[in-house]
Amino acid sequence: MIFLGETFFSGRHALFPCPAPTPDLTAIRIFDGTYSRLFLSANPSVHVYQMEEPWDADTKMNADFSVGPDAGNSGFCLKNTDHLVIRRREAGTYDWVTIFVKEIKTLDDFNIVLEDTYARAGVAYEYCISSFLKSRENSYVLANVFSDFEGFYITDKNSIFGTAFDTDGCNTVRNAPTQTLELLNGKYAAIVSGSAANYDSGTISGTFPNLCETDTALARQTSLSYRNAFQNRLADKRPFLLKTDDGRIWLAHAANGISNTTGGHRDIRRISFDWVEIGDANDMKTLYLSGLSDVDARWWI
Repeated sequence: MIFLGETFFSGRHALFPCPAPTPDLTAIRIFDGTYSRLFLSANPSVHVYQMEEPWDADTKMNADFSVGPDAGNSGFCLKNTDHLVIRRREAGTYDWVTIFVKEIKTLDDFNIVLEDTYARAGVAYEYCISSFLKSRENSYVLANVFSDFEGFYITDKNSIFGTAFDTDGCNTVRNAPTQTLELLNGKYAAIVSGSAANYDSGTISGTFPNLCETDTALARQTSLSYRNAFQNRLADKRPFLLKTDDGRIWLAHAANGISNTTGGHRDIRRISFDWVEIGDANDMKTLYLSGLSDVDARWWI
């Protein structure tokens, strides 16, 4: 029926077709029959004979019951993937940072658990999981994540240490060495810089207790072990990423000594140390050469 140029069921001769409402499809149930295949596509022009064809962007399910009940595309992905690449960028920016690469040989290789400890605080990130075949990207999935934490942390690809107790805010100094010259024929001094150095340094401190899992009491032995491991990491002469809860991050190296002082109780210890910035925390080549990333030059963007 057409009424004032419109139809309630999207008739072909209507001037303004108004399609019948269709709710989102959330489940499929088949019963009372013998079935060889279940196929679901977002493309309404697909014909029955095309169900045997490989997956495309519109395919939602394709279960061949002669093989098994799996309706996903893991088998198809395995044929079209030799590396899985995970990249990250800050929302609203364009530059991706490759944070993880894995060679794919079997279906089990798709089982990946990744903790991105290099993300800054208070920042919305966009992650991209990409399938690569012979160095060419063929499909990807995007996800948005908001990163946040309290206190400060030092981290590398194998460990992370930090605290949110009694932190001092991490005061820094921007180092850009210059020399002041007083000229014989000039009233005012001149500033000369013979170096391109432009880096931060600072001191940071915090209290490092370890609380019991069952209550808020201090766990003395585990606190001691944690502090010792933290100080050993600072003293092992390897670089790390230092990040604070206000969003700052540095590729840094501990400098001078590490102070461990009492905080009014024998089990409350305050650790402080000096640090120096040694590179760009967002540069993939620098992270790789510093031993903080396994992503080699092939995947640098």
